[in-house]
Amino acid sequence: MKPADKRTNEAEIRIYQSLWKNMLLVALCLAFAVVGYMIIRDDDCGLVKKMLGGWLNIIFFGGGGLFIAAITIHNRIRHIPLLVIYEDRLELYEQRKGWYYSINFADVGKFRFVNGSSLKMIAVDYKASPLIHKFEESSGFKQGLMKYNFNETGAIENIPVVNLTMKGKEICDLLNRHLK
Repeated sequence: MKPADKRTNEAEIRIYQSLWKNMLLVALCLAFAVVGYMIIRDDDCGLVKKMLGGWLNIIFFGGGGLFIAAITIHNRIRHIPLLVIYEDRLELYEQRKGWYYSINFADVGKFRFVNGSSLKMIAVDYKASPLIHKFEESSGFKQGLMKYNFNETGAIENIPVVNLTMKGKEICDLLNRHLK
């Protein structure tokens, strides 16, 4: 391989959602929905138990499982990566909007790996000037979310790294190497 080819391959790193982890999550959700169906079919259960334990279980877990399956299959068919790392920026796919949100490395002081009780995230520690600019140009609702994130992780933005094809700590190390 020529050195020029190697630089071309390193210019863009794509990180996808893990198909198998998401399908396991879908299977667990659908199993809970089946339990909800069994509660509804049971003649010995009271009305409250059927409503709370049955119907809400089917709606929440069944609907959630189908939603996760649809998003995972859509992203897989269209080859949509969740994260794309370039030399000068990171792009994070926003499923709801269908476009990528960019984080410029020039605005970031460092990336930190946050390992909570069940969530794994990468906290984005912005430099002072971009931090103030991001906060001021945001809506009131988004400012509230930024304050909550800052109180929880010490950063106004976090990147979820659960169910990806690459480990979260490795992604964080890779992003910090791109800062230098």
